[in-house]
Amino acid sequence: MDSKEKELREKWNTINYYSGGALKLSVKHPLEWYVRYATPEHKSVVIVSQKALKKIDSSKCIDASCNQRKDGKYAISFTLMDRKQEDVFITMTGDIIEYSNVDTDDIALLKVLRRYNAWLKLLDHKSNAILGSNTQKGLIGELLFLKEKIEAGMAPSIALAGWVGPEGADQDFVYADCWHEIKATGISSVGISISSVEQLDRDDDGELVVYRIDKCAPDYPESFTLYGLVHNIIDLISQRGENPDELILKLGSAGYIDMKEYDKQHFRMSSKQIFSVSDSFPKIRRSDIPAEITNAEYQINIPSIKNWEKQ
Repeated sequence: MDSKEKELREKWNTINYYSGGALKLSVKHPLEWYVRYATPEHKSVVIVSQKALKKIDSSKCIDASCNQRKDGKYAISFTLMDRKQEDVFITMTGDIIEYSNVDTDDIALLKVLRRYNAWLKLLDHKSNAILGSNTQKGLIGELLFLKEKIEAGMAPSIALAGWVGPEGADQDFVYADCWHEIKATGISSVGISISSVEQLDRDDDGELVVYRIDKCAPDYPESFTLYGLVHNIIDLISQRGENPDELILKLGSAGYIDMKEYDKQHFRMSSKQIFSVSDSFPKIRRSDIPAEITNAEYQINIPSIKNWEKQ
């Protein structure tokens, strides 16, 4: 637990809701930060600013608002509505404070909003802040594919628009000329999981892209972390003259928030295989199963689909 999170917990534990009031955080920051209780059950963080946030979204987990005070300043509050998400809410608050700690209050306020939006979807879908190892490997596979698309000359905005998996689409990437389902598995694995019938059930041809990704020691040749890969892509997008904000929002939808915790575990990618998913490719189709079966998960043996591998 870092110092900001520790102070947040201590301040909330100090406050008696029925006595009212709020406690100011001791952080050095261009904005004023306070903690309070909106109700006896709901923790709240309040930012006091000279300017308003004109558009700030709430969710089922966080109630956000911006109201003008009697002194002309604005109180921007984030109130936790789901107590099960308390640990993540506290981590989010500490992260936003650090991310928005810049020279001017105007820029700080913009960075607060940007970071909050990135956290919003995570809080709505997850009960903890850090992705599990297998989920990290799956995200790494998708990010490697995205990076390859940009490095091959595709505009970052187009590459990101085609990354639709984090938004709940059946396939991970869909472009005008082809769709792509990305799978990450270990070097010794002989199979991959297809988590729904719809993943490979399309009338148009697509690709199944399989990355071999494993944990490794930090000193392993060409090893990398998820955090490092994300920042590599952020730099790549910036070098192309585009804004990486869309990437940050997509990552938030995928359950990833940019934290140093993701810079600890190292991974290596040992190989990549691409398989053509055509009519003849072995897959389950929705039309082949009874309507009473709403979903099916199945395994594909990788050596057995050698005939569909692209060279």
